[in-house]
Amino acid sequence: MIDTLSPSKSDVIVNKPLKTTCEGTESQLKQPTAEEYNLLASLYKNRNLNKKVIDCYTKALQFRKLTLGTLDKKTAISYNNLADAYANDGSRVQALKYYIKALNIRERLFGLNHPQTASIYSSMANIYFEDKNLEKAHTLYKKALEIRVKHLGEEHIDTATSYQELAYFYAEGREYELALPLFKKAVEIRRMLLKMSHPDTATSYNNLAICYYHLFEYEKARNALTVAIEIRSLLFDSKDPVLVTAKKNLKEIKKRISKEKRERRLSFFSKIFRPKLKRVAI
Repeated sequence: MIDTLSPSKSDVIVNKPLKTTCEGTESQLKQPTAEEYNLLASLYKNRNLNKKVIDCYTKALQFRKLTLGTLDKKTAISYNNLADAYANDGSRVQALKYYIKALNIRERLFGLNHPQTASIYSSMANIYFEDKNLEKAHTLYKKALEIRVKHLGEEHIDTATSYQELAYFYAEGREYELALPLFKKAVEIRRMLLKMSHPDTATSYNNLAICYYHLFEYEKARNALTVAIEIRSLLFDSKDPVLVTAKKNLKEIKKRISKEKRERRLSFFSKIFRPKLKRVAI
């Protein structure tokens, strides 16, 4: 992996006199734009350099507040980017702080029932969920889903994300009956929009399989998990940890199915060969 950026033609130093200030004592240096800081942040993100990502998004935010003001959709995006960066770094308190700032701007610009507002609700719900603030998380997951269904429709990738998040919330609380129809919705939408060759589709099938497993529907769990494994096998190396875990889970499900079949056979034969007691006259 390249550690330094190669200079473009415009970056090459040539022997020209430096432009000076009106006093003629300081060189004029171009201040990077918010877009350039965001681009640099993306490069650092790909290398998992979270602190540098935070630093770049912080500078992009400062630039936008200075040039665009606080009440601007691009400023809201910068707050959201910085919140995401803190969330990825595990700093949930800081993340929530900047999500709230982004939310305040979007609510003022777009209102309470707008898809861009819903995206903040979803992100904040994830933070509350990790902090075990389940009531707030549940409220925001439901609110995000309602907005997305209303304004984006059922056939939208963000709607699928909301179904997936709310389903996962219920599944973590062992409310699998509530989670199941939501996982099914996420599978249907992602299968239609992302097709059968996308990791998110595989994730939805994997979660659906786990839900079926906990509802003791082992055949359906096996079928769903088999699809998830087939998709991930096409996209990832055989050592991919999610793929390895899925294969272990599939073995466990197959054992459960075999055990159920044995128990059904034993029950069937025990009924056939159960000795009938004869009534003895007294």
